[in-house]
Amino acid sequence: MAGRHHSNGGDLPPAPHKMEEAPAKRNPAASLTDDLLVEILRRLPIRSVCRFKCVSRSWRNLISDPAHRKKLPQTLAGFFYCSLSGERFPVKAHHFTNVTGKGIPFIFPSFSFLPVPSDDVVLLDCCNDLLLCRCYEPDPHNGDESDESGPSDGDGFRPFHYVVCNPATKKWVMLPDGSWASGETRTTRLAFDPAVSSQFHVVQYVVDEAWCVTGVEIYSSKTAAWSFKESEWGDDVMLHHQVRSVFLNGFLHMLTVLDGIALVDMDAKTWRTIPVPTDNFFDGCIHQAQGRLCFLNVDDADFFKLSIWFLEDHGTNEWTLKHSVRTPLLFGRKKLRFEFDYTVITIHPECNLIYFVYGWDKTLMAYEMDRKEVRVIRNLGHDCSVTYFPYVPLFLEALEDEQ
Repeated sequence: MAGRHHSNGGDLPPAPHKMEEAPAKRNPAASLTDDLLVEILRRLPIRSVCRFKCVSRSWRNLISDPAHRKKLPQTLAGFFYCSLSGERFPVKAHHFTNVTGKGIPFIFPSFSFLPVPSDDVVLLDCCNDLLLCRCYEPDPHNGDESDESGPSDGDGFRPFHYVVCNPATKKWVMLPDGSWASGETRTTRLAFDPAVSSQFHVVQYVVDEAWCVTGVEIYSSKTAAWSFKESEWGDDVMLHHQVRSVFLNGFLHMLTVLDGIALVDMDAKTWRTIPVPTDNFFDGCIHQAQGRLCFLNVDDADFFKLSIWFLEDHGTNEWTLKHSVRTPLLFGRKKLRFEFDYTVITIHPECNLIYFVYGWDKTLMAYEMDRKEVRVIRNLGHDCSVTYFPYVPLFLEALEDEQ
């Protein structure tokens, strides 16, 4: 009935003129300083930190800040590689495997963000988070890829451009004038150290018909231009061009056939060679681990024994033998030959782990030097390439200003 109120305990109290607002929910993270957040994030896996960049713009800026980035996890995440198979189209495919061999790949290597189809992309080098690629222009004749180095036609290589990209952020930069002239041979490497600068360099070693280095062409992202300098190493320095390079302390290191390790700085003002600690350095490779240059080679007196050396001092060229191991321990009593039966991919940048690939199925495995333990990670497949690129994710947007 109108004018009457029904209740279970008497009349209702008069309604207030204004409803009281519920207290706002507090965000515990909002009270934390940036330094405390970074301390928390640095204890998390890389995959989680990358996901947290999507939380908000402030979190993205926090994680991408150059000062904070040095404290965040920057460990080895996995490896890029490619495979060639005539049973599919396109013949070539790019792959990425996590360092554990498990879970969804940290990076999906379709390279769909690049300006050419994925099968026209050739990976050349990986240096501290960035990839160097060769991107070929479309082939009007629809020529097949003749080998891993890229598509070619009757006149040689198709026109291409070098591209430097960050697969974690999908940023990329195309370099000018990347194509080779007819008959030229060059070895191209990437130089980048995000702890020092966001600038990168691409180095082309120009060689003559005898494969001796005559000079270098160096591209600087700061000037966006190439510069050429004649070699000051001498007339007979031949690069071991099939092995990885190392960019360390401002110098690009390349293993040579007869002269140890050749160094050049990014201004091409300082040219040096470093002797290696053994006469048998042709069957070897160089890597970087724990901030030092590493040299791995087959022992002089035992072809089935791998030695790992660390360079202690660039000034005195003093090497220390870190570890030695025979292949029967690594590969189940099999005596395997370096680079014929197995390939060293890299040494872990932070701990004493060596990664190998061996066998018909290209088995990826890790050897822990301290415990002398071997761990099988996964089979990559018999159609995989012989070149593998270790990858450490980059949180800093290093290429944003280069576009």
